[in-house]
Formats: sequence, structure tokens, C-alpha cells
Amino acid sequence: MRGLRRLLPLAVAVGLASGCGGGPGTPHDDPSAFAVKVVHLIVRNEYGQAWSNLHPEDQKVAPRDEYVSCEASSPVPSQPTSVTAVGVSDQPVALGNGSSVPSKAVHVRMAFPGANNVVVQTVHVVAAKGRWTWILPAWRFRYYAADRCPTSKPGTPSA
Repeated sequence: MRGLRRLLPLAVAVGLASGCGGGPGTPHDDPSAFAVKVVHLIVRNEYGQAWSNLHPEDQKVAPRDEYVSCEASSPVPSQPTSVTAVGVSDQPVALGNGSSVPSKAVHVRMAFPGANNVVVQTVHVVAAKGRWTWILPAWRFRYYAADRCPTSKPGTPSA
């Protein structure tokens, strides 16, 4: 169960996001495939590779070495047996710096070993410089902005 709690802030934690429509700078790649790829990186504790796909504003507050070190201090203990996108919608999302941007809200289903161990998270993917990026959940952004490692989502038991 601790593994599931660790994944919830991932949002997968992962707030992932994009521009709506087909305007300039909107990636042509499938946002669902991107979201699933990032979730796979995070649940496999491949934080360096995940960071390279992080939104530039989030990279500023969570430099690579800091992000990798913080995330590695509380690795995801249980890997899902499957990760699939089950839906996508256009939805605005707030970046950690307070600005609101268009996003693709990708609903990601993760199944874990055991009965009834399924989690569906909404991951926001945002277009930046012509490619999809993922974003930190606002509460994680605030921790990094304060030069602190995020531990668990506020109000979420850490054990």
C-alpha cells in the first residue's frame, strides 16, 4: 500500500500537459504515449531520464541533480504490472509558478499485483518548445522552490 501512496503524489505526480488544438509549437506526438512513457520512467525510479522531459519552469526550481537526489531518497517501491492511458481531454492546468496553461489531461490506469490494486491518475502534459513535457504537482513544486525535498503529499500518511 505504501507504493500506491508514493504513486499518488506522482499524479502521477506527474501532472503532465499540452497546448490544445494544432497551433504552432503544439507537438505532433501522441500525448497519451508520452504520459505513459513518463509514468514508466518514474515508477522504475529512472529520475534522470524523467527530468529531461520535465517542463522548463519546473527544471528551474528542481535542477537535475537535486531532483534526482530527492526522488531517489524515497524510490517507488512497487512497479505496476500495467500502465495504460484510458482517456484524454483538453484542460487548463496551473504551473507551480502560478501561471495557467492549456494541457492534455491524460487519465492513466496503473494496475499493481494483488486484488483491487488499480489506480487511475490524471497526468497533465504541456507543450513547451514544440514537445510534450510533464509538470510537477503544485505542492511538489513548492517544496523544490523552497530548496526542500518533497516527502509525501500534504495530508497523506507517509508510512
